[in-house]
Amino acid sequence: MKNKVITGLLGFLVVLGMATPALADEETGNVYHNGNTTELRGEEVVGSKDTSNEVQTATTSVTTDNADSHYMVSIPAAANIKFNVVNTTIGELKITGNIKDSKQVHVSVTKDTFRNGNSTMDFSVATENDGAPLTNFDANSAEAKAGKHTPLVVHIDRTEWDQAVAGVYTGHITFKAALADAQ
Repeated sequence: MKNKVITGLLGFLVVLGMATPALADEETGNVYHNGNTTELRGEEVVGSKDTSNEVQTATTSVTTDNADSHYMVSIPAAANIKFNVVNTTIGELKITGNIKDSKQVHVSVTKDTFRNGNSTMDFSVATENDGAPLTNFDANSAEAKAGKHTPLVVHIDRTEWDQAVAGVYTGHITFKAALADAQ
């Protein structure tokens, strides 16, 4: 009796083994998803339709990591202004980078006054001779990729020069850059 039970079980397993290919998803053909992989299988099963020459199709979704926005603001490190010159170009302010379309690079420009001991002399920073003071400079995504730039001109009024006490004056221009939402 034991032999009949074992023979019956073995026969059942053989029949089950032959039926396994029929368990493939018929809507997607012989495409199997195993965790992180997808397998395309062409099989020939004796006594059934030959699928070994049929094209099996599956799609892999490919995405990248987030490419973070990055930028660089270039400014002059130092400049020397000749005595009695009203407008002096000291270099340029330039923004370059690769930033998201929804962002912009915002640069604020502030300055103090020239100092020579206890004496002071006011000045402004502009983008052209006798121009309006430069306080902000922005670059959107396309402008940053192209490299947006503007000249930096230090303007010292003639009256400031006329009242200047002899000596060397030192001042500072501060540029603060930040990534902001595009306007």
